[in-house]
Amino acid sequence: MREFMWDFVSTNDLDETEQAVLSQLKADGRMSSVDIAKRIGVTEATVRRKMARILEDPDICIQAVVRPLRSDLGIAAIVGLDVDREHIISVARKLSEYSFVDSVYAMTGPFDIIIQLTLPSTTALHDFLVSELANVPGIKDSESYMIGRVFKHSGRAYQRSKTEEKRG
Repeated sequence: MREFMWDFVSTNDLDETEQAVLSQLKADGRMSSVDIAKRIGVTEATVRRKMARILEDPDICIQAVVRPLRSDLGIAAIVGLDVDREHIISVARKLSEYSFVDSVYAMTGPFDIIIQLTLPSTTALHDFLVSELANVPGIKDSESYMIGRVFKHSGRAYQRSKTEEKRG
């Protein structure tokens, strides 16, 4: 299942109308400027102008979001990492280079870094953990968790899957 998502870091520099436009797009990334204009009570030209300004911001992007556990994508996992403090940034940057690593977060709490990744199989996950991750300088320990089921991802709650519907 693909959806379009508008993601952003901060809305501090956006005016009230831009925030309203962005809110509508986060709810439905394919919503037309005509529909947005009707919903927030401005002209379509205003919406188009605001969207152009919003897209100039490097912290805002449009992307297709794929549900992590689609059967053709393999397995999804989250890995918590204990990292030497002086290596957190270099480790995060290194992990960001892997195409199958979907997200990399520097954290507070028991882990210094958490990554989310999608791989074709549990064997591929195992190989990554013992062959690749274990050799990244600065990583002291890791703890991995396979994702069994997704109820909400990137702001979207999911209904029962077709497989679940068949099971009853």
